Amino acid sequence: MVHRQLSRMLTVAATTVAATGAVVVGVAPSMASAATACVTPDLYAHQTVTPANASGGADVAAAQFGAAVVVADFNKDGFADVAVGAPADKVGTVASGTVTIFNGSAAGLSATGKRLTQTNIASGNEAGDKFGASLAAGDFNKDGYADLAVGIPGEALGTAAGSGAIAVFPGSAGGLNTGTAYGQTTGGNSDEAGDAFGTALAAGDLNGDGYADLAIGTPGEAPNGGTVHGGATYVYKGSSTGIVRGWSVDQSDATGANEAGDRFGAALAIGNVTGDSHADLVVGAPGEAPGSDPAAGGIYIIPGSSTGKATGFGRNEVSDGGTNEAGDAFGSALAVGDFDRDGFADIAVGIPGKASGASAAAGSAAIFPGVSSQLAAGYTIDESATGEAIGAGDAFGSVLSTGDVDQDGYADLLVGAPGKAYGSAPAAGAAYLFDGGARQAGSTRGLNLGRRLAQTDVGESNETHDAFGAGVALGDITGDGNADAVIGSPGEAPTGQPASGTVVQLTNLAPRPAAAVRRQNFTPTVAMQATPNGGSAGTIEYAYTDNIGQLVHGHRVDLGNTLSTQWTVISGDLAFAGAPALAEQADGKLVMVAHNTDGTIAVNTETSTNPPVWGGWTDPAGPMASHPGIARQADGTLVAFAVDAGGVLWALPEIAANGGYASWVSLGVGGLSGTPVVVPDSNGLQVFALTPAGAVTTALYANRTVSGCTTLAGSGFTGQPSVVAYPGSRLAIFARAADGSIQTMTQDDATGTFPDTWDTIGTFTAAGPPAALLSPSTGKAELVARDADGTIWNTGETVQGSGVWRNWTNVTAAGDVASTDPTVFRYSDSVHLTWAFVFRNSDNVSREYEAVSVGIGPQAARAAAATTKFTGRTLPAAPAAGPAGGGLG
Repeated sequence: MVHRQLSRMLTVAATTVAATGAVVVGVAPSMASAATACVTPDLYAHQTVTPANASGGADVAAAQFGAAVVVADFNKDGFADVAVGAPADKVGTVASGTVTIFNGSAAGLSATGKRLTQTNIASGNEAGDKFGASLAAGDFNKDGYADLAVGIPGEALGTAAGSGAIAVFPGSAGGLNTGTAYGQTTGGNSDEAGDAFGTALAAGDLNGDGYADLAIGTPGEAPNGGTVHGGATYVYKGSSTGIVRGWSVDQSDATGANEAGDRFGAALAIGNVTGDSHADLVVGAPGEAPGSDPAAGGIYIIPGSSTGKATGFGRNEVSDGGTNEAGDAFGSALAVGDFDRDGFADIAVGIPGKASGASAAAGSAAIFPGVSSQLAAGYTIDESATGEAIGAGDAFGSVLSTGDVDQDGYADLLVGAPGKAYGSAPAAGAAYLFDGGARQAGSTRGLNLGRRLAQTDVGESNETHDAFGAGVALGDITGDGNADAVIGSPGEAPTGQPASGTVVQLTNLAPRPAAAVRRQNFTPTVAMQATPNGGSAGTIEYAYTDNIGQLVHGHRVDLGNTLSTQWTVISGDLAFAGAPALAEQADGKLVMVAHNTDGTIAVNTETSTNPPVWGGWTDPAGPMASHPGIARQADGTLVAFAVDAGGVLWALPEIAANGGYASWVSLGVGGLSGTPVVVPDSNGLQVFALTPAGAVTTALYANRTVSGCTTLAGSGFTGQPSVVAYPGSRLAIFARAADGSIQTMTQDDATGTFPDTWDTIGTFTAAGPPAALLSPSTGKAELVARDADGTIWNTGETVQGSGVWRNWTNVTAAGDVASTDPTVFRYSDSVHLTWAFVFRNSDNVSREYEAVSVGIGPQAARAAAATTKFTGRTLPAAPAAGPAGGGLG
């Protein structure tokens, strides 16, 4: 057994007693208090408005406040204002619909809004009119003030039920006041039942005369005096007197055919797609059946010209490499923006009915880059690009808006998914912000990874049918040059009120800047056993960051021989700070998550396991203040966690098992500090982190959100807490108090709650936080901790789950001085189950102690003396440099 001699095997009989009275003694000072609710951060300095914020308004059930929103500067004060449609709001007792205007300012939205109804256009308020179902803003009379167009698609003109109408309110220094109503007769057409004139609106200068024109979607129209209700769009030209008769558009203007149920005009957008001197009109027809394919939907691009329109062309899902499937509703939503800053506006197309695998109506969006003729090849985006799981009924792409949130010159895209479910709350809703940027090499793709904006980001709960994200808009409300987001939640119930709907404004949307992190010398070595791959036992895997910032991976094949450990520097040209986090994917490949010294969190995944080969480092654009923690969920996906400079907890979920990572997701928990600790349990992942005052905060993470967040009693803890999961996912926490004592508390068996007091384990004084695990051979909790002299001490339960502990004892050999706190891991071979702890000494060498035997005898005897022996071994020295693991990709 030469290899055992070379490894300097040391068997340490743990007999040096550190504390007498092995049972728990007392309660440490400042360790008893009451648990409190977690801190709710305000990442985006949000403001929330409801119908009651309107002068003369009230929170009326089912008002659908926030079903439509638009942002524009109606009073020309340099701050964009917000118009909110509530198409089922009541005027008196009649659910005819309202629009409320909130003025913008440096401080955000005004506290009180101006309420507009059909009374302001000298018309009657009638049930089902849907005043405010659609909105658009443009300067139709070229006086420098934005004007507001309001759709009234349910309006009955004469005896024509649902023929529809619109209203236009001119902007002025005093804002919006009296408006004018328009029907189809203004355009030389007839008002007919079911036309739904005003279903969609869009504004822009289509003929290049300097006046904004207004496109009006009429998806129930039978165009050209025919009988086929395929839909049409009417353009009312801007002029010095406001909008006047213009021209009409139908599918025949884009080499298409008008067919019943196409719903041409159900969505509209205007922008300079072809790059000439005229804006172009984009029309959605979500009921279109392309060719012989089913009714999947289509879009039509009608280029602008001096005469108003030129011959157009169409696109459908095949154009972006997809398949036309019944009910996809391609073209239900549209937006235009220059995402790649090439001078041509790109078209975003919502496909909210698109299925993803077995997830019906999960939704997606197609992006078509603009060019001088036709369109460039498209690409698709969906929730997976934001770190979210795709779910049935999410309806991603139901509504779209563009704007520049960070003043980088690239348009960004805001996407609503009002059907998104969280936990037991279907249709709670979410929105997603995708950052524009330069095209990726060899691709037309300009939109980068997105990030989720959820109700938890604005201090709200995810509740059934809130429909957060049913209305979205981007615009500069605060006048700082960055676009702010406005998100409607038409099913939300304001506190103590019926479900009238709310609208929230979010500022500070620019990506968070990274801040440099100090390199930490001699970081702890983390360790785990991998799943067996063709052998009787899995390999032991180690990782640490050395004193010059290199990240080193250790791979040990022979469990009985630490000298079989093969070290590889995998950091390439990058420098890291702090201990990395190490985990295993569902397919057995290792994942390393580490804190780059530039402040970002980088991820690397093995491409093969034995021998290990690592891929390149990726940065999911998440600058963080803490080092990361990571764990695997029951569905096989990994999730990393970290805390940002503002103390907010974020998650980085794997897109799917073995599927890579998208972007960080904020979890609505603030007031934290330090590296999170993550423990799998039967309901998800339990996350623990300290507050700046040293209190322990914990929350359950599941379905990309957290629940049950609580800051436990006590404060003054230092370092990471350590957590053990007993059978049934009953958790016990161990932490170092300010006086160096090791404290513990365990969940109640019946309720799962934590008590309001901590118990002290012995009288040992620790210099660092404890490391704890459940021994795989005995089922008892075991702890190790470092003292001020660098020796490692151990205690453990005398009886499984008893809360009675052996005496603390020194378990490292004389002269074996730890420079880092120990970490623990469990492992097994063909013979036995055991556990070990590992640390790094002052020579930057990793030392490992294996628990080799467990004493026997009466309980009293076990309580009075240490009962575990340890064998100490040296791991071979790691190389000073090694093969690069790839730069940041």
